[in-house]
Amino acid sequence: MKKLRFRLEAWLVRGLLVVLRQLPLDLSSRLGGAVLRCVGPMLPAHRVARRNLEQAFPEKGSAEIARILSGMWDNLGRTAGEYPHHARIGREAGERVEIRGTDFIEALAAQPRPVIFFSAHLANWEIMPIVGALHGVYLNSVYRRPNNPYLASVFEDRLTHPEMKLIAKGPSAGRELLRVLRNNRPVAMLIDQKLREGIPVTFFGQDAMTPSAFAEFALKLGCDVIPTRIERLGGAHFRLSVLPALEKPNTGDHAEDVRRLTQAATSLIEEWIRERPSEWFWVHKRWPDR
Repeated sequence: MKKLRFRLEAWLVRGLLVVLRQLPLDLSSRLGGAVLRCVGPMLPAHRVARRNLEQAFPEKGSAEIARILSGMWDNLGRTAGEYPHHARIGREAGERVEIRGTDFIEALAAQPRPVIFFSAHLANWEIMPIVGALHGVYLNSVYRRPNNPYLASVFEDRLTHPEMKLIAKGPSAGRELLRVLRNNRPVAMLIDQKLREGIPVTFFGQDAMTPSAFAEFALKLGCDVIPTRIERLGGAHFRLSVLPALEKPNTGDHAEDVRRLTQAATSLIEEWIRERPSEWFWVHKRWPDR
């Protein structure tokens, strides 16, 4: 029964993506936003998002929380609507993506070295790999395999260049990441979701289990940790900011250095979310008691 359900689910998703791919990018983005603004508030995840927002922003009233929730569903719907149009976003990046930090990307393309880019589920978080490939930086992105195995190839379809690779989270991911970095290839990681195997750092005033592998690798290999921020500028238009590398601590205590670097990255992500709360993935159960 489960296998049949997975097959039907995959068939529906693939069919929807085929339909959306036939639409103009802007219409597909707008349609996705409109659908989730209507459907999202009826989903159980809406209650999770509301609780998260109320605890993260106790100073905000119910009207403002509702406005952020509506904006969140609009952003998630738009991101879904843009999913089958990654190649088009790449072709039209000159018009659709404002880039800050192009010099770093071009320097990395000219002289490859191990670099870890980190970001969060903000705006359309797929923009960095798309733009990187346009400038000759082919990212190896870490991702979580879908629960439905028949949807695995949907993730692979988003790769817009043959040298871009996906690394699935799991027991072998660490070895694969080390191999990639030691071969002077860049890695991209989203570090804003709960990870049981992570370490607790402060996020919106409360401990949250956070992926720390990026800090472990950076300290072990001496590679730069580059913050990468994505913002939605309206519709299917974005700003990509490649920011200066985080300073790596050197206290003489490896575990403490890992914690400090993980905290620094998490604190920066919190700043981004506070500035544009409607663009973050609030439906995720990020904290243990929410």
